Amino acid sequence: MRRTTVLASGALLCLAPLAAGQLAAEQLSRAQAVALAVANNPEVRKSQQSLVALHGQGREALADALPAVNFYATTNRYRDPSLLNSSSFDAFPPELRAALRPIPANLSDAWGEVKQTLFSFKLGHAVRAARHGVAMGEEQERSVTRAVALDTIRAYNDYLLDVEKVQVAEKAVRQGEKHLEMARNRHAAGVATELDVLRLEVALENQRALLERVKGEADWARGALNAAMVRPIDAPVDPSDTLARVDFDAPLETVVQEAMASRAEVKAADAAVRVYQELVGVAQGERLPSLDFYATWGYSVRKPGNFLNGEYTKWNTAVTLTAPVFDGRRASGRVLQARARQEQAVQDRIAVENRIRLEAKQARDVLGTAGRVLAATLLNVTQAQKVLDMTQANYTLGAATPLDVLDAQAALVVAESVRLEALHAHANARATLRWVMGRDPLDSASPTPAAESPTKAGSE
Repeated sequence: MRRTTVLASGALLCLAPLAAGQLAAEQLSRAQAVALAVANNPEVRKSQQSLVALHGQGREALADALPAVNFYATTNRYRDPSLLNSSSFDAFPPELRAALRPIPANLSDAWGEVKQTLFSFKLGHAVRAARHGVAMGEEQERSVTRAVALDTIRAYNDYLLDVEKVQVAEKAVRQGEKHLEMARNRHAAGVATELDVLRLEVALENQRALLERVKGEADWARGALNAAMVRPIDAPVDPSDTLARVDFDAPLETVVQEAMASRAEVKAADAAVRVYQELVGVAQGERLPSLDFYATWGYSVRKPGNFLNGEYTKWNTAVTLTAPVFDGRRASGRVLQARARQEQAVQDRIAVENRIRLEAKQARDVLGTAGRVLAATLLNVTQAQKVLDMTQANYTLGAATPLDVLDAQAALVVAESVRLEALHAHANARATLRWVMGRDPLDSASPTPAAESPTKAGSE
């Protein structure tokens, strides 16, 4: 339930094999984990390349507004017998026919060509559509980056939770070993029964089994965090941050307004609507007149030495007006398609805005619930620890049974686990709400002092 699907887990197949033992455990903060994930994640890199492609499309669209200049050069050697095939050739005198014998010749041409669109109804629309497309790509890249950051924060929090659970389970095992040793000493002194010893032995083995289970979960969570950062799965990680409460809240209206103003998805949807609006203009421009300029200048010679001789220059200029008359309604079909895509983009934007309103409501409610649950657990761990200390003291004096000790110990483990889960839920809900609002999901505020890790605050 709390596990987060990490983007680009399959991309680890592309990594060069590294032995986990070669990597020393390094202190890693949430911010460092996010930075590594954003730098290495293939989804982020794909979005960056998509943006590069959109910049290329923008250049391509702008090229129609700029002159196209080309240079051509050809050299031909030919023999043309077309005169011999003339229907009147046989009427020529024999001596003239002999003089008109075709002779192979060379012909070389070199010329430059300039093409320039002077006016087109669709040109401006195409350039603006490309510009809006680049803006849409930038917002999509930002959206992917923020999603990767949120997934990485959740993976980091999952690992923190399991690491803290391992510490709780280890403390319970040490307490169980201490209680078992005490029971065995009391049994040897004749003040405790064999049943008391057996109960504590069974409870200790259960605690050891629980410890192995949570260690396995922590190892899996470490692998998921490494996958989020696109590092070797078994790379050691030493988290430097903790699960701590950081107060954060905002009215629902503020959350929605800020999300609508800041979320990359909303801006990308707006840019998409503008793109398709311009594409409608492009489609309409295909059935409207356009004006183009065309010019060539160069040389045409039989002998290469005549190049640069002004007598052999050739040139041509033209202004062409193209006015479509009937194209089988092809252009009108393209206009219809463009308008349909524009309406789809409008509906996509409405869907995004509606989804964000729901996300804002849900994220704020989840954070509020997590905060209340966390507040309810603050006193519970202290009380459970106090009950265990009193029960242990009574057991030492013979005023409590091993079962009382086991119950008190189990209650403390449950209380500490519930508090850890509440801290984990609050941290994830806080990051999610910040993400929904379009902010950096990383916290910038200092943790609340009352939210100190229970595994460090409680006695063993």
